Amino acid sequence: RSAGSPAATSVHRLYLAGGDQVHSERVKEDFEETTGGRMLSDAYVSQVSVAGAPELFVMPDSIGSLLYAVLGAKSVAGAADPFTHTLTVAASLPYLTFWRMLANGLYERFADCKVTHLKLHGESGKPLRATATVMGLSPAFLTAAEATATIEVTNRFMHYDGSAALLVEGAAIASISSFDIDIDNGGSLQPGDSLTPNDVSEGSLGIIVATDQLVANFDLWNRLHYGSASPSNLAAPSQAVLELAGSPAGLSLTWTRVAASRSLKVAITRVQVDT
Repeated sequence: RSAGSPAATSVHRLYLAGGDQVHSERVKEDFEETTGGRMLSDAYVSQVSVAGAPELFVMPDSIGSLLYAVLGAKSVAGAADPFTHTLTVAASLPYLTFWRMLANGLYERFADCKVTHLKLHGESGKPLRATATVMGLSPAFLTAAEATATIEVTNRFMHYDGSAALLVEGAAIASISSFDIDIDNGGSLQPGDSLTPNDVSEGSLGIIVATDQLVANFDLWNRLHYGSASPSNLAAPSQAVLELAGSPAGLSLTWTRVAASRSLKVAITRVQVDT
């Protein structure tokens, strides 16, 4: 949706697994004046916006929407369930609407929001988690909860759903005990002529993948530092940046919920090795 056109009803409804709820954020400033006293005379609210970084379990229905929100483009293939949703990078991010219900007493709607950062995390024996950083323009009070969507509570992806499908340069790495995928758009609020900001702007896109795994050999280290898996004696450091090979992706991570035939695949075609 475009800014200024909030959704009427919800599509996904989720419990939180942690993190910071989406909420209204107020910035207070002081009036600085020279008076006869030492106390500040008054204060004002300079800006009200939407913020938050809720943590959620990764589940089949909602994770596609979160990846679309942080990447910006999608395509759908298939005539019936299971469909294939492909999420890729776009020049801009879509605006979303969020709702919050807290303790059956506080109800709010947050319109004109963008997911500027998404972190996927998994580790041995535990469910995958997603933390979405939300920035938005327009909080509003509601007198009742928005509860159109059914709460998604099944088929949580587990780290071991990626068994034999966590590939580096096409080779399965069974010893990956944990991973983090950070997709960061560098979002910022743009002020305008009202109490709420005028826009949420994207910055440059950065994707960082980090894994914790058992080192079986030093081939990758040698390639990174000396340009070859088997450098010669007294080889000098390499000046080249190491990029992972592989077709079609240097890094491909797939998790499949076998019982429900639901899968999540992250494929990165160009991967530079940092350390």
